[in-house]
Amino acid sequence: MMKLRLINLIPLIITIPAISIGVVAMYNNKVPILIWAQNIACFIIATLISYFVISNKFKKRSNRFYSISIIISMLLIILTYMGQSINGVHRWVSIGFIKFNVSMMVLPLVIIALWSLHEIKSLWVTITIIIAIAILLAIQPDASEVTGFSIPMVVMLCSRSDKKVLRVSTIGILSILVVLSWVFLDNLPPVAYVERIVSLLSNMGLIWLVFGIISLVILPAPFIFFSPKNSELPSISVGLYFVIILISTLVGNFPVPLMGYGISPIIGYFIPITWYAKSIINS
Repeated sequence: MMKLRLINLIPLIITIPAISIGVVAMYNNKVPILIWAQNIACFIIATLISYFVISNKFKKRSNRFYSISIIISMLLIILTYMGQSINGVHRWVSIGFIKFNVSMMVLPLVIIALWSLHEIKSLWVTITIIIAIAILLAIQPDASEVTGFSIPMVVMLCSRSDKKVLRVSTIGILSILVVLSWVFLDNLPPVAYVERIVSLLSNMGLIWLVFGIISLVILPAPFIFFSPKNSELPSISVGLYFVIILISTLVGNFPVPLMGYGISPIIGYFIPITWYAKSIINS
């Protein structure tokens, strides 16, 4: 019983260090309360929803659920092109004064959903969807998300032994898209409390910097090192996604998930960590 209760709290335990340290950094650097309060509010709501989902005995998600999730996610990514761009970059859907970074919000779920689709559908169907999403991300452009999505997909495709030529061709296409996305990198300027939040921590002292880095390293760790039985591949794939997103922040102006300002990365992380905890219980 105690073990089950701890599993129910996995999303809270894993996320609270990065979010808390990020809020402290923003507060210490005089970032307006309206900014960092959004992270706190989203964190509280996401934690409550996650705990409810994990604690209740919902039926196992059907393949139809994952198919619908992929369709909705692709539509949301396409919707980013309908709004006004920022310096030619299309990554956001706005609701009022809040901008949602769609790819950071939906791609972890898409990775899990594609694994489910990969298991039951023709390889052609899975590959078509993978390439379509990768192209949409590359056109946005978003080198971090293209890379974070493509590499887990390569791992997933390599897990199958059939249709080698088709798989190799797809891996080649994804590799080209990744390279092109970094060659034609966007020129959006960094925001101190989004992309440069770690720098704000370093200004606060070495201890804050060390704790901040540790809190970020924790985020992909459970997916990779403690994968649930029968779901190792999607778990590791999601973990790889977050590893790549974190590494990308070191070489480009990309948002630091959970620690920096932004409710989209919080939503995007709570979805797979809730799935992870639920999978641990079910296994």
